[in-house]
Amino acid sequence: MTYILRRFAATLLASVAFALPASATTFSTDYTDLWFNPAESGWGVNLIQQGNTIFATLFVYGPDQTARWYVASSMTGSTATSFSGPLYRTTGPYFGATWTSGGPAVQVGTMAFNFNSPTTGTLTYSVDGVPVTKSVQRQTFIGNNLSGLYMGGLTAQGTSCAAPNPNGPILVFNELTVTQTSGNQVSMPVVFFTGNGQAATCTFSGVYTQNGKLGTINGTWSCTTGNAGAFTITQIIMSLHGWSGRFSGNDQFCQYNGNFGGVRDVR
Repeated sequence: MTYILRRFAATLLASVAFALPASATTFSTDYTDLWFNPAESGWGVNLIQQGNTIFATLFVYGPDQTARWYVASSMTGSTATSFSGPLYRTTGPYFGATWTSGGPAVQVGTMAFNFNSPTTGTLTYSVDGVPVTKSVQRQTFIGNNLSGLYMGGLTAQGTSCAAPNPNGPILVFNELTVTQTSGNQVSMPVVFFTGNGQAATCTFSGVYTQNGKLGTINGTWSCTTGNAGAFTITQIIMSLHGWSGRFSGNDQFCQYNGNFGGVRDVR
């Protein structure tokens, strides 16, 4: 597998630039997470997103300061950053007893989320005529570690390139190794082959931070081909199978925007 990928890269790569396949897209940033207001610890809202629909569970308190539970089971996205739908109150049997049918869900109002970034937004809802507006953000309780061996790297579009370098897609892709220390310092060398078949390495180094389920890396990169500059990888999503994020950066030739990540190697 590695040999085939290397031959593919050597055939198409011109320095660090060559044509890329079209990338797939989803409806929006994945807003699935636990959201809260850090100044008001004790209440929150869980969002689970599938396609253009979010299922929200809101846990708050009533006038008597006892727990209240509401659900918005079909918040639909009118845009990639705005979701809204009816809000319901549900009832059911005592949890310590055998489950029987619950009572019908009763609509008590509406709920809307307007996200102003991948990690922050405004929650607006109403319950029995009482309106509420809150600023919320993703809640972080533990960070991921990206360390491992992957097949991957950078795919991006180069723009604002200085002559004689043309604008266009680049690919720095093959063997990606990620090392992340306890202080969240990250080193990510990508070993690949240039258009003339010579081995080359681009190393991306920076600091990893966690925001809810999303991660960010800010740092610098340099290549044995001579390319060097700064970069940011945002909206990093990690699983057992690999990770990916949105790349933005530059070198002495171009500005770059695209994707960075890899599929975990089985070796």
